Amino acid sequence: MRTYEGMFLFDPAVTTDWDSIQKELDRLMERAGARLIASGKWDERRLAYEIRGHKRGVYALAYFEADPSKVASIERDVQLSEAILRCLVVRADHVSAEQIKELTSGRAAGAPSVGYGEDEGRHRARDREPSKADDVGPVEAIEVDDRED
Repeated sequence: MRTYEGMFLFDPAVTTDWDSIQKELDRLMERAGARLIASGKWDERRLAYEIRGHKRGVYALAYFEADPSKVASIERDVQLSEAILRCLVVRADHVSAEQIKELTSGRAAGAPSVGYGEDEGRHRARDREPSKADDVGPVEAIEVDDRED
């Protein structure tokens, strides 16, 4: 059994509250024979592009233990689920139990977001103040000999 981290994107119209999200995650894990370690609501956000006609989604972060051969069945069940729009499952063997509890409970309790806000960061490079590292100096001309021999 290995530890995995799953980020699940739920349809906000189908999963109106955390209990319904938790029930769907429990159902997925039970069908795959996985053990859910911890889960938490990450955020509800506007999507960068529409997925199945939806412009918003609820992100849920889950840590679970499963046999590596069962991960494909979890991903298949996600594709068949009407409540879940997308998922990403990665190995999380490097994450300790304390870090798992911190990551899942911190977001559910309203901790500040780790990433960018809805519109924050889109034009981050363009909008930031230039730094000393951006000053590359004058550009030198390079002569090119394009004559045919």
